[in-house]
Amino acid sequence: MSEVIRVLAVVAIIGYVIGRQLMGEPLRGKRVVLLPVILAVAGVADLGEHGRHVQLADVICLVISGLIAVTIGLLQGRMMRLESRNGALWGQMPVRGLWLWALLVGSRLIMTVIALAVGAKVAGSSAPVIMLLGINRLGQAAIVMRHALATGIPFAPEKDGRSFLSGQAGGAASRPAGPASQHPPQHGPGYPEPDWPRAAGQDSQHEADPAGYPRRVLPAAGDAGPAGDPETGPAGSIPHGGGATPDLAAMLACLAGTWLARRQRGR
Repeated sequence: MSEVIRVLAVVAIIGYVIGRQLMGEPLRGKRVVLLPVILAVAGVADLGEHGRHVQLADVICLVISGLIAVTIGLLQGRMMRLESRNGALWGQMPVRGLWLWALLVGSRLIMTVIALAVGAKVAGSSAPVIMLLGINRLGQAAIVMRHALATGIPFAPEKDGRSFLSGQAGGAASRPAGPASQHPPQHGPGYPEPDWPRAAGQDSQHEADPAGYPRRVLPAAGDAGPAGDPETGPAGSIPHGGGATPDLAAMLACLAGTWLARRQRGR
């Protein structure tokens, strides 16, 4: 890549970025994050091309230039107005942000003069320009990413409709439904009781054979059973007054009378 083409490409990229930032635009993750990474990697790979040899002085000058570029990028990120529009991240650079671009260009010109003065020919050429532009954009991307993560605002969707990093084409409505629970819901006050089968007993036998198994109705406590009942007997057969001692005496007297009557008939 010739010097003239490289410089024209960098000027075109900077003009394009400045124009979009001043007008404001939805921020797409690939353009904000991945494009600076590509520029930085491509710029580093281009340093050793065309027979250039990177010396220690070049490394020192490039490190200083990189620190200046990333610092200005952080300031540009902090100066940007970031907000949510249509559910996605939107950003705009105020007009005063042009001073930071002027500072970036001015710092590069100063470092070029210093690099040539100390014999750092690679650092003083146009070869590091693309790398430094990528580093500058990475500084701004760091601020934008932190804001997006802190506020939960997703990046604007890409051309395929998916948002960078989230991997979703939309909100919660577009997410696939999870697997149904294999455990039944717990019963509580708001749930009806289960219809358990009735236990086998006299009631169920009565329903199966009403004639053979009549329903048993127990008398209330302290009352005599109904007359003629096969289980409780006549109402007056068992006295209920006086306690346990008078009942036992009456029974013994009845038995003794019956025994005496049988003896007299046997004689």
